[in-house]
Amino acid sequence: MTKRRHGHGDNAPADENIAREAPEAAAADAAAAEVASAGDDAEAAPAAAPEPSVEDVLRRERDEAQDKWLRAVAEMDNLRKRTRREVVDAQRFAKADALRGFLDVLDNLERALQSGAAGADTGAADPFRDGIELIRQRLRGVLQEQGVTPIEALGLHLDPAVHEAVGQLPREGAEPGTIIEVAQPGYKLGELVLRPARVIICA
Repeated sequence: MTKRRHGHGDNAPADENIAREAPEAAAADAAAAEVASAGDDAEAAPAAAPEPSVEDVLRRERDEAQDKWLRAVAEMDNLRKRTRREVVDAQRFAKADALRGFLDVLDNLERALQSGAAGADTGAADPFRDGIELIRQRLRGVLQEQGVTPIEALGLHLDPAVHEAVGQLPREGAEPGTIIEVAQPGYKLGELVLRPARVIICA
């Protein structure tokens, strides 16, 4: 009785099936891995922000327009105040320039009166001197009506803001820096110095 040998030819179909199923299994595994990866990416990705509604857009534009309008109103108010202040300052400086010329006239009238008083040797009336005195008083009144006031100086300590020292002399009983003589009166227009008082201080 002859024994039947099983050769390699008998196992060939099984090997072919295995070889054919291997690529299909690998493709299935790759597809499954891709699906799993996509699921993980979907879970990790943040949710997209919702788009603003029409009401939100209009509200934001309204707030921006209102903010710009308020800023423009504030700038216009500041400009109006600054312009008004500049106009007032310009008028004040122009007035000060005009009044400074009258101070020289007042100085000349006062010198004339002092000269007449020094040269008078009789007690008789002097119409010329009386006329100058009336003009001086009238001029001082006009300046006062315009807001011009004399700067106080005699007996005070020197203030560089309103006083100009033109000399110094020793004086018993006076502290150094104290004004002992006024060489030329000074005047102010409000807080604006028209002319500083020229003074002599104690050394």
